Amino acid sequence: MKKNLVILFLILLTIVNIAALVTFVYHRFQPRPPLLSMHPPDKPENFIRRELNLNEEQTKQFEAHFDKFKMEMDPILDSLRAKRAELTEEMAAGEPSVAKLDRMAGEIGALEVRLQKKTITHMLETKAFLNPDQQKKFFLLFKEGHDRARGPANPGRMDQDPRGPDFNDHR
Repeated sequence: MKKNLVILFLILLTIVNIAALVTFVYHRFQPRPPLLSMHPPDKPENFIRRELNLNEEQTKQFEAHFDKFKMEMDPILDSLRAKRAELTEEMAAGEPSVAKLDRMAGEIGALEVRLQKKTITHMLETKAFLNPDQQKKFFLLFKEGHDRARGPANPGRMDQDPRGPDFNDHR
């Protein structure tokens, strides 16, 4: 009985991982809307600095925290990319090892946890030198960015412009 539960759990975990991978590959190769301007996109740190209207001291603190954050995040992101590629290769193998896929899924999960914890630390450190109005705006920007990264609420609807609901109003 216990052996059957373990096997069932491994099968379900494999299905979830395959679904996640298929979703990732699907979104990775989706056509992107054309760029709206010929100007290179603004760096996130410049956008935040400008949107929060940071003073000179806050700008110095923000730059120091952001540089530290980026240096800590880059190796984690590189590891995530490598682990996901390894996972894909294993799944594409003629006889993929469910045990190996399960181990790799755990490793990817652990990297995701590290990534989230680093992000939380960075945001709390940044929040510490912002005034209350800037804090509200900072977290609003973060929420909007997170919502935008998740995509439209109804991705199957063809009547929605992928560039957002207000895009046609600004032409």
